[in-house]
Amino acid sequence: MLATVGAGAYAYHDRKPAPAAAPPAPSAPPVSSASSAPAPAASGGPGAAIPLSVFPEKVQGYTLVADAADSDCTGADLVTPTLAGLITQAHGCLGIDLALYRDAAGNQYRLALFTMKDPTTLPHLVNQLAVDATHYQVAVQLPPRESGLRELPPESGFVQDFVSYGTGMLIGMAQWSDGRTGDFNELVKQLSPLTDAVIRNVPV
Repeated sequence: MLATVGAGAYAYHDRKPAPAAAPPAPSAPPVSSASSAPAPAASGGPGAAIPLSVFPEKVQGYTLVADAADSDCTGADLVTPTLAGLITQAHGCLGIDLALYRDAAGNQYRLALFTMKDPTTLPHLVNQLAVDATHYQVAVQLPPRESGLRELPPESGFVQDFVSYGTGMLIGMAQWSDGRTGDFNELVKQLSPLTDAVIRNVPV
């Protein structure tokens, strides 16, 4: 399935990909994860979706390749029915921001940031997602042709990370440039600094 949203192109992988490593929970504040403290609730809830400016152009060796925003954060072309249902149960969200990063080796890092209406639901939501880290939850943002990155096949290996802070829930995914299905622990280590950097930009 292909869809064009904003400046980005997306694809769904209909089959289960190669087994992915379940990344460890980040330990440094203010990031919250399945095993860390709940994110603080914003008084009265958020008034607007988190802006795309939370994604730095460059951070610790990562370069932003593409980003896009959509107000329909449970759209069938963007998230799985499972994630859409969980978000609905958590009182919904105001928007989704997506970003694609690369490093010098051409490895690909995809981020999906949701602005949740009720931040008190985030710990439970992150826990639910972390139960099965071997399924894609968000449509893959395809690399622009001019980026020099490969469009990786569905069976490519990947790791996922789920973190939250304030009103934001961030899903990060990393894949090797050749799509190989090994060295997952190293890939986790390479994903974490990026998700940490972005989640720290999320306003409370």
